[in-house]
Amino acid sequence: MAEPRKNIKNIKQQTTFEKIEKLHPHKLFLYLSLLGSSLIFMFMITAYTTSRPETALEGFQIPKIFTVSTLILLISSYTISMLVSFYENDNVKQLRNYMGYTLLLGVAFIICQYIGWSELDTAGIYLTGKASGAYLYVISGLHGVHLLGGLIFLAYFFFQMIQVAKDPIKSLIMVTNPYQKIKLEMLTFFWHVIDGLWLILFLYLLFTF
Repeated sequence: MAEPRKNIKNIKQQTTFEKIEKLHPHKLFLYLSLLGSSLIFMFMITAYTTSRPETALEGFQIPKIFTVSTLILLISSYTISMLVSFYENDNVKQLRNYMGYTLLLGVAFIICQYIGWSELDTAGIYLTGKASGAYLYVISGLHGVHLLGGLIFLAYFFFQMIQVAKDPIKSLIMVTNPYQKIKLEMLTFFWHVIDGLWLILFLYLLFTF
C-alpha cells in the first residue's frame, strides 16, 4: 500500500513541477516578485504591530476616506477581472472600456489615499514622528507605489487599445496574439494581489483601533 501512495505523491509533485516549467518566464518573474513584495508587506505589518505598545496612537481613528478607497479598489478588481473574458470573446471595444474604467478607479484610489494621508497629518500623525505612525505612511505608501506601477502599465495598454479598437485589422492581430492574453492575465493577477494586500491592511487597521 505504501508504494502506490508514494507513486501517486511523485506524480502530483511532477505535475506541479511541470506546471512551473510551462509557465511563461514573465509570469514566473511576476509571481516571484509579488511573493517577495507580499513578504515585505507582511513584515512591515508585523513591525508596526510590535512598535505600538511603546508608541500607541491614542485616540487614533482610521480615516473614513480609506473605507471609500477600499470600495473603489474592490470595484476595480471586478472591472479588471473582465478583461481576459472580453479578449477571449474578441470584444475589443468592451476590453478597451473596462480598461478605462479600471484606470479611472485606480486613479481615484490614489487620490483617496492622498486625502487619507492628509487627514493623518492633520490628526498629528507624521511620517517622521512616532514609529507606529510612520509605519502607516510607509506601509500604505509601499502599496501605493505598487499600484502606481500597475496603473502605468494599464494606461499604456489602454491607449494602445484605443488605437486598436479603431482598426479591424489591428483588432484581429491583437486577439490572435497569445502574448496579449498573457499580458492581460499578468495584469489581472497583479491587480488582484495588490487589492488583496490593501484589504488585509485595511481590515487590520479597522479591527485594531
